Amino acid sequence: MLTRLQEISLIARCVAADDRHAFGELVEAYSDNLRRFLLSLTKGDVSLVDDLAQETFIKAYLSVRSLEGITRFHTWLFRIAYNEFVSHTRRVRNLESVNALNPLDEPADETDEPAITDANLHEAIMSLTDTQRAIIQLFYFEEFSIARISTVTGMPQSTVKSHLHRARTRLASLLEKYRY
Repeated sequence: MLTRLQEISLIARCVAADDRHAFGELVEAYSDNLRRFLLSLTKGDVSLVDDLAQETFIKAYLSVRSLEGITRFHTWLFRIAYNEFVSHTRRVRNLESVNALNPLDEPADETDEPAITDANLHEAIMSLTDTQRAIIQLFYFEEFSIARISTVTGMPQSTVKSHLHRARTRLASLLEKYRY
């Protein structure tokens, strides 16, 4: 991750001189984290991640002049990505029925594993709502604060806390079956 000063310098080069190389450095610095975030949101759909990441970076490049100095580029970029995901989800829901998108309709694999594994955790996270999954991803895996998640999602901090609490409760319930 870039320091705040490095970020500002690269953004200034993008804005002042339309320096595509500087924007490329920003993309390189944040691409892995953004793709990991989108991979969680899309439930592992790599081709959709590619599309959403590309759209995110295009929108960021076209709008970099509107970036306010208070907001970190990283936070702003995740906000764009989250909005792209939400827009995509709305488009899909308009084309398909809600039932086709519900992963809980599929029978769960029964395992005899005595402990919670990464696969169990991944399965539980994937069964959360899109919003809960995004907040869990940002809070635990990207280590964003509640305030920063609020900025990314556009939700009030109290709403973020509520979604985080519900997600934790749901995860605990789902993972309980793997404990003895």
